[in-house]
Amino acid sequence: MSEHPILDGPGPLACRTIAVTSHRRAEDLAEALERQGARTVRAATMRIVPVGEDPELVAETERLLAADPPVLLVTTGQGFTTWLDSLEPTLRERTEAWVHRSRIFCRGPKARGAVRGRGFPDAPTAPEETTASLVDVVLDAGIRDTAIGLQRHGYLDDRQLARLEEAGCTVHVVAPYRWRPGPDQDAVRDLIERTIAGEVDAITFTAGPAVEALWRTAREAGRFDALQEAMRDGRCAALAVGHVTAQPLQDAGIPVLWPERERMGALVRLAVERLGRPAPEQET
Repeated sequence: MSEHPILDGPGPLACRTIAVTSHRRAEDLAEALERQGARTVRAATMRIVPVGEDPELVAETERLLAADPPVLLVTTGQGFTTWLDSLEPTLRERTEAWVHRSRIFCRGPKARGAVRGRGFPDAPTAPEETTASLVDVVLDAGIRDTAIGLQRHGYLDDRQLARLEEAGCTVHVVAPYRWRPGPDQDAVRDLIERTIAGEVDAITFTAGPAVEALWRTAREAGRFDALQEAMRDGRCAALAVGHVTAQPLQDAGIPVLWPERERMGALVRLAVERLGRPAPEQET
């Protein structure tokens, strides 16, 4: 696990050790925390596989079109756009024709905007921008006993898939981007041991799959229960960039905080607010 010293003087996060689990923009987040005085450790729990390196996406799309489900659930605007743009022209044309004749439901306003931006009909949108809320909207609309296409995002709550299946639906999933284990699993295992030992004050997460990847490595090491207990009993705080990223932590019963404005800068400010030392009083 890569550990970096304090850069710019003591700062409000001096004497705090904060882990960065992201792969993309990890350096940006770590350096922002270090400017506040934190000692950071880098342990990317997962990485994104580029679409161009993922032939399974084409196979998933072909299986989806063969099933021809009458309903499509769009979970992210970026994922929906990436999916269509990555297909070769003939397959894209076939896929877009299927989307046009499908009944579409969106997980949030960004997904809805992407659907509208591609010229497809406006679609009902889940009010809370979560998979659970999306499934609520779908079931409330009377969707039962049918095939459903699902463009998934990084973290997909299995309980929500189970709700659809209990309603008699068969779900055909397409994943425009996939998550793979991080490049240095020794660093992740070291993070797990240090967290259990109480040596890490907080772990930051910028994507739900980073949480799932951490759980997976902990299970493989036989340290899953011990890690989760350390994150429940106050030894280590969990900080997420937003409510979607926080969902798998909440599912595990782990206290988690995220900023109202779901951005990386706001995540750093949250760390300072929750973990930082109070500013010294000015002499008068």
